[in-house]
Amino acid sequence: MRVIGRLGRIFGKQHDADTASAALRTGLAQLAAGRHAEAIATLSAIIERDAANPVAHYGRAQALTASGQHAEALADLDRALALDPHAAQPFRARGLLRRKLGHPDEALADLDRAVALAPTDLAIRQDRAMTHRLAGRFDAALADYSAALDLAPDDPDIWHARGICHRKRGDEAAAARDLSETIRRNPQDAYAFYNRGLALLALGRHADAIPDFAQTVAFNPVFAEAYLHLATCHAACDDVAAARIALSRALELDPTLAARAQGEAALVGYLGE
Repeated sequence: MRVIGRLGRIFGKQHDADTASAALRTGLAQLAAGRHAEAIATLSAIIERDAANPVAHYGRAQALTASGQHAEALADLDRALALDPHAAQPFRARGLLRRKLGHPDEALADLDRAVALAPTDLAIRQDRAMTHRLAGRFDAALADYSAALDLAPDDPDIWHARGICHRKRGDEAAAARDLSETIRRNPQDAYAFYNRGLALLALGRHADAIPDFAQTVAFNPVFAEAYLHLATCHAACDDVAAARIALSRALELDPTLAARAQGEAALVGYLGE
């Protein structure tokens, strides 16, 4: 019943538990439980009787998407939006499906509409940020991540995502600041330590990067690239013994990293010893 109430509110209509048919309740419950084939069958039967039911079209689109029937899902989302063009979530769903299908411009058009309809919806804002980021539009992605942080200032994942975006733009100092905020809020995030280490390494702050790469491999002892970066930092700080240990571990885990190690100026002379 909570599922129906939620989907009813998506469309701003009274498709809630008090007015929805038993069949609609069943179909949406099947969708929520991941029983997609059953949901498709149940919701299809509803649509045969009431083709103007936007909730049924939206619900079936979700089940079709999960089942890999993308063309059919797009058709249902088109129909849902034709019936109710002021519903943000179908625009979001269609945008994400279009992104998945490799159509970033169309995806962003849908997500722009979803943001306009629901400007305080955190998930929609993050979805658009990721879509911008995947399309290489890092300034737009940063704007969306910043807006998301206005909505959820203590969410470590958003700080992390914005930090990565700063790195993509080449602003390593801003990246290090955002990743520090991530770690402050979630000190168990191994990749935040790793990515901050990369930012510090790019800034030439080898000594500062060492604790981050050391923490990364403490969390993930088989992360070969982290050992390679740790070796680089130790070598740059003239800690020959630590550099050799880290490099040896990196190559033990992934021998193909030898070629990259040869390209690291700080590691010249370490290979083959």
